Amino acid sequence: MRKPMPLLVAAALSVLLSGCFTSQTPKFPLSSAVPALGDGGRYALFNHVGKGKFKREQALTVKRLPDGTYEFIPDKPAKPGKSGAPQLSFHDIGNGVIIAQAKAPEDNAHPYSYLFALRKGKELLLDLPQCDKQDAAVLEANGVIFRDKWECSIEKVSDPAKLFAALTPGEPDIKLAPE
Repeated sequence: MRKPMPLLVAAALSVLLSGCFTSQTPKFPLSSAVPALGDGGRYALFNHVGKGKFKREQALTVKRLPDGTYEFIPDKPAKPGKSGAPQLSFHDIGNGVIIAQAKAPEDNAHPYSYLFALRKGKELLLDLPQCDKQDAAVLEANGVIFRDKWECSIEKVSDPAKLFAALTPGEPDIKLAPE
């Protein structure tokens, strides 16, 4: 997956919604969402710059919605007047693995993307798993369809928790820390 971190800040997490593992429909029901960010609040967004270091990019407000998703509202919107803040729900799939299911604004060709989420103290680290860095046999056995080198569809995956449990997370791309 291309690491489009400058776009990430400009779109306040929207780049995650064009991620490597995508689907047209949600693969995790909102009824299984866990409160990974509590009730929400003010967070600083950091981009990974290499060797375990992160650079602070901007602040945003995280709002927990009644359906269990979180809305990420940047202090500085990417495009003035454009609505559609990204929404994420978090799903515990066991063994300490949490998957973030990101819902894109309505105009996105691939409405759902998936990330690994790791809690480290009060911080949340997010990793966008890369299709080309995963075991091709595991992907094929689970029904993953390659669109290109960087994007895989999990639309036909019958057990997404099993798939993500078999994948290997990389270094976190993003860090969210309470302000």
